[in-house]
Amino acid sequence: MAQELLLEKFDGLASKAKLLEGEKAEAVARVQELEREVGELKDVVSLAESRVDEMLGGESVPDVSKEPPTSKAQVTSVSLGSKGLEELVEDSTKSEKKTKRRFTNVF
Repeated sequence: MAQELLLEKFDGLASKAKLLEGEKAEAVARVQELEREVGELKDVVSLAESRVDEMLGGESVPDVSKEPPTSKAQVTSVSLGSKGLEELVEDSTKSEKKTKRRFTNVF
């Protein structure tokens, strides 16, 4: 009786071990696939960098990924000659008013 119970537990553990081995194999395959994709992405980035260099005529492009973040003092010193987003928002509100005037009695 005790042997049968132990054999059942052993069988359960063996099946659990096989299940875990299968999951491990799937995880290893996924890691290898991700590593391959990372390599492909590195190649694409490298190609894009070389194309940018070609388009800029050989001028060097600064690597901003390794520079420290820009401080607020540096950002506020940028020329304010153009309002950028403010102009776009203003234009959209003007066109919205025109649309309302044209279609006030539609419904």
